[in-house]
Amino acid sequence: MQVTSWACATCHSLEKRETIYLLYSLLNTTSNTFFCCINQVQQEINSYVEKQSKGKIIGLIQDLRLNIIMILVNYIHFKAQWANPFRVSKTEASSNFSVDKTTTVQVPMMHQLEEYYHFVDVELNCTVLQMDYSENALALFVLPKEGHVEWVEAAMSAKTLKKWNHLLQKGWVELFVPKFSISATYDLGSTLQKMGMRDAFAEGADFPGITEDNGLKLSYAFHKAVLHIGEEGTKEGIVPEAVSLDQAEVAPLYPIIRFDRTFLLMILEKRTRSILFLGKVVNPAKE
Repeated sequence: MQVTSWACATCHSLEKRETIYLLYSLLNTTSNTFFCCINQVQQEINSYVEKQSKGKIIGLIQDLRLNIIMILVNYIHFKAQWANPFRVSKTEASSNFSVDKTTTVQVPMMHQLEEYYHFVDVELNCTVLQMDYSENALALFVLPKEGHVEWVEAAMSAKTLKKWNHLLQKGWVELFVPKFSISATYDLGSTLQKMGMRDAFAEGADFPGITEDNGLKLSYAFHKAVLHIGEEGTKEGIVPEAVSLDQAEVAPLYPIIRFDRTFLLMILEKRTRSILFLGKVVNPAKE
């Protein structure tokens, strides 16, 4: 997993010029930018993030205003391998995925017969399946019954996750999961302030770890998350063919779980069960 935060601090504008001296310890990680050239600033930040994320995070910030003092940019791109990778030869090139009652799209559908922790929650009308990564993370795929997506979303809580964790049972499953990419960009300014982080955006903001001068405050806080799901995991690759049971013969013996309609997805850290990603996949054909 790659998580990066980047703050750009300077105080140059067409209306006002103000100088803030950064601490010496930060000088080797900063560069000068003139915020009067707002399009150039936006391009520089986006280019930096695109380079650092190896092209995965593109066009993070848009439509900056002139009176900027400091921008906080945070991005996360999750890269990991499945503990049990899918066989590329088993992926269906085109399979139906129901977006809603009237819309169906074609998506690549991965297919595998494997042992997974899974559970049918009769109270919430959904099926929960856990897919482990080879590292210290796991993915929870939650498939609500048709018409129950909002019901399951409303019930999502620490209590619900704890219940699922205790009730998941390992067993053979014939699994169908679409290949997809999911991304989201957020302006966190108002969200952070509603959560109580108001001082950082106020005139009296204090950033002693950046500068000893006054006048430095956050103007924007942007966040973007990107996740790719493929045969090998969240990083695409070719999975070698492996010797396994004849799936055509044994598959009918086991339950079939097909993620061919709207589902929820969570990436969690195994030890603490902290949520790293939480999203809803409505149309996997569209990033």
